[in-house]
Amino acid sequence: GGGGGGGRPAPRPRPRRARARQFSSFVVMAGKIAGPGLFDPLHAAIVKDKDDLLMPLLLDPMPTPGEFRDAIASLSPEQQRFARALRAMQLESSVFAVLVVQIKPQMEALLGLPPGALTKEIALNQQLLELFTDYQVPSDLLTFSGDASAPLADKVSAVRGHAASLMDMVKSSKERELEDERQRARYADPLRVAGRDFSDGEEEECEEAAPLCLAPPPPPTP
Repeated sequence: GGGGGGGRPAPRPRPRRARARQFSSFVVMAGKIAGPGLFDPLHAAIVKDKDDLLMPLLLDPMPTPGEFRDAIASLSPEQQRFARALRAMQLESSVFAVLVVQIKPQMEALLGLPPGALTKEIALNQQLLELFTDYQVPSDLLTFSGDASAPLADKVSAVRGHAASLMDMVKSSKERELEDERQRARYADPLRVAGRDFSDGEEEECEEAAPLCLAPPPPPTP
């Protein structure tokens, strides 16, 4: 289609799509080629459990800022950040790369497990990924540190036990935080008890329900 002004045609996006199957995960990294066989990662995104990451690579010619904004306008915020990172590297240098790394084999190596040890451990994989990505748990709290010649089942069982203990700690911590929020809410609004609001002339009921009512804290003594 044409417009006036003799402008060049808008570049066609060349999308690269990273799509994960259910219960699979990998890391998409963008970086520079720093030397022969050397990749320098600068940006990364985790794709897992049916995530779909679309990377519009606008290559030839290099788009103007306005063309680039139009090309990424419909993307999610995460995908826009990744696309901007790719564009920034294009502006800095023409030599850049996108690398895909499967998470499970790297996780097996990190945890001291042989290749393929987590292939059928779907629930354990999900727990480990959650502990690493959501809670930044140090790997040494999950790694198998026993006899290297131990049976595979024993190694996986040890890692599963570490993960279960940490998940229990996370659950307890969340429950404590929730109870703290409830306590703060009770003291902030002592007339609202057990989901009922006694602020509209129902103080008498509050007296009958005295064990449930919380009085505001006494003023500090001088």
